[in-house]
Amino acid sequence: MLQGACLMDKTGTTYASSTLASGLAVLEFVALVGQKKGVTLQEVTKAMGTHRSNVYRYLRTLVDSGWLVYDSETFRYRIGRKPMQVAGESLQQWDLRDIARPFLEELAHETCLAVHLGVMSDSTIVYLDKVESDSPIQMRSRLGMTAPLYCTAMGKAMLAVYSQLRVSTLVGKDLPKRTKNTITTLDALHENLNRVRERGYSLDEEENEEGIGCVAAAIYDYEDNVVGAVSLSTLIHYLTPGNVDQFAKRVMTTARRISQSLGCHHNHWSIDIERSY
Repeated sequence: MLQGACLMDKTGTTYASSTLASGLAVLEFVALVGQKKGVTLQEVTKAMGTHRSNVYRYLRTLVDSGWLVYDSETFRYRIGRKPMQVAGESLQQWDLRDIARPFLEELAHETCLAVHLGVMSDSTIVYLDKVESDSPIQMRSRLGMTAPLYCTAMGKAMLAVYSQLRVSTLVGKDLPKRTKNTITTLDALHENLNRVRERGYSLDEEENEEGIGCVAAAIYDYEDNVVGAVSLSTLIHYLTPGNVDQFAKRVMTTARRISQSLGCHHNHWSIDIERSY
């Protein structure tokens, strides 16, 4: 049986908030046991050793608040986006962020542009880190913020690693229009991702936010799994063909260096970036 957490006041006296402790116990169980396939109501009820209706109420509350997601086809619960968003407030604990930070700072210094580090969470990109340059052009993004995969450079850089079927599952059939340039069909998205695979980097050409353009490349770990992406962001009129080439080379070089620091030894980028500049 899962045990509820105890709280301690300033005098050192412990006390239990049964509802909160039970809800946290449910959340912890789903996070630890349901990492791959999720867990069912029956599995949580058995682990909690309490009434099914109480467990359902905890699960429903956690789903409604974004801490869990429920798959109506498999009847399973798994961790949602909220933990990732909350984690944005304490990102110093993230190994990826700590490893990537000096490379992000170097890229921002070299290009005088805003640099972002992101990871995938469900159908969104979560911003793990951001380095602003000394340029008067400042981006509105913030740590912990999320954005759709299908219309962001970092999102598309990561989606390009997957098959068409996996991409369709991740983004769904509904691709809401956010700007006049947003990709709104799966066919158009798959075509765009084919170009990303060919050249090794992705572009956001005012697809997520009016007036803003981005160049991104994926980051891989020691098992060749895509674990994140790095991007440069600027005003769209700076994304001229000549600038895109230079920005892309620098972004891919940064992605490669971060990946190598994570133990990746394969070249996932389509050009000889060792000689790119």
